[in-house]
Amino acid sequence: MIDIDEVTILRIAIKSYNEYKGDIAEAELVDIEGGTYKVKFEGNFCLSCCMDEYFLDLVYELKDREIETELKVFYQVGMRSFIAEYKKK
Repeated sequence: MIDIDEVTILRIAIKSYNEYKGDIAEAELVDIEGGTYKVKFEGNFCLSCCMDEYFLDLVYELKDREIETELKVFYQVGMRSFIAEYKKK
């Protein structure tokens, strides 16, 4: 289960992600359930190989803040938007 402190850290990590990736992709927390959460990414993605790198960068932002997560899946929900699902390890 994700507690209040972890939610705060998650929001801080997303803010940090947006500060350095905001010109390409911007992240927004959309759902938290137990030890999993969904983040919506919108932007001008380079739709080539290594597409998952946009979503994996958030895993590293969280790891820097001592929260271990893994990217479970990502899927396109609009022309320039994706949902990425993460799970706490």
